[in-house]
Amino acid sequence: MKLASIDIGTNSVLLLIAELDKRRLTPIRSEVSITRLGQGVDKTQRLHPEAVERTVAILSDYAEICSQHDLSHIIVAGTSALRDAANGEAFLRRVKDSLGWDIRILTGEDEASLTFTATQYEFNHLEEHYLVLDIGGGSTEFMYGDNHACRFFKSLNIGSVRFTEQYFTQDPPARDILQQVRKRIRHEMSSHLQSLSFDVKDTVLIGVAGTVTTLLAVEKQMAQYDPAQIHRQPLMRSQVEHLLEEFLSRTLEERKQLPGLQPGRADVIIAGTLILLETMQVFGFDKLLVSDRGTRYGLLYEYMQSGDIPEHQPEC
Repeated sequence: MKLASIDIGTNSVLLLIAELDKRRLTPIRSEVSITRLGQGVDKTQRLHPEAVERTVAILSDYAEICSQHDLSHIIVAGTSALRDAANGEAFLRRVKDSLGWDIRILTGEDEASLTFTATQYEFNHLEEHYLVLDIGGGSTEFMYGDNHACRFFKSLNIGSVRFTEQYFTQDPPARDILQQVRKRIRHEMSSHLQSLSFDVKDTVLIGVAGTVTTLLAVEKQMAQYDPAQIHRQPLMRSQVEHLLEEFLSRTLEERKQLPGLQPGRADVIIAGTLILLETMQVFGFDKLLVSDRGTRYGLLYEYMQSGDIPEHQPEC
């Protein structure tokens, strides 16, 4: 059975086509396109017309790719930008009318549960507990558990696009602004993660999504992204700190030239890096494992488990 999942995020739209066979998922094709659907949503609470056009164009391209495969099912999901935008329903109707797809709007809890499900499959070799960090454009999810169960999850409205639009009017950002952002991140974490407690010596930090995969790709100076060199690979806190300084020493145009950094991520990578770095410092992690397989994989693993898309996510 071949299926596809599409994850419409605040910053990027991701496509996964995979074969499911006896509870095993084998990727066939993967695409990532940066459309910045969440452009201005934090301020206006509406999807920007240009962002809508960019995203619909990519979805149309993905529909063409999907038509080239004999797919049993296509699962399409939207995250933070579509949750927050007052005109999100109009976007859903347009996609339904033009492509025939029903988009499932994921809550923050849905995102956390799906990402954790993907992590359980992809890191089932780990014996330790793990803290999963999914840094998105509009929100960031924190999940804690092990291969048996997710014991804690929380979605916070801190994201690379959201913070870039809120704070970064100067390029590169001034040091006092960076301190404001770090203080805000710590405040959000202390306010909402106070019940999260674990022994860092018995816990692995796993980072999911574009910020962490990009950081490792830049660290490796990858001219062409290769998931085999990214997925399940380590990234040290000292490397993250060094990369942050590298980004801050360059203008936006100079950052766009860095191998491994997609030009569409060059403006939001600093905010995303700050979220990762603060998480590592607050909880005392010196290292994380990078996951290239988040929500879009979770959608297919969920389908594989249930044979259908449930109306509501199981409690994490």
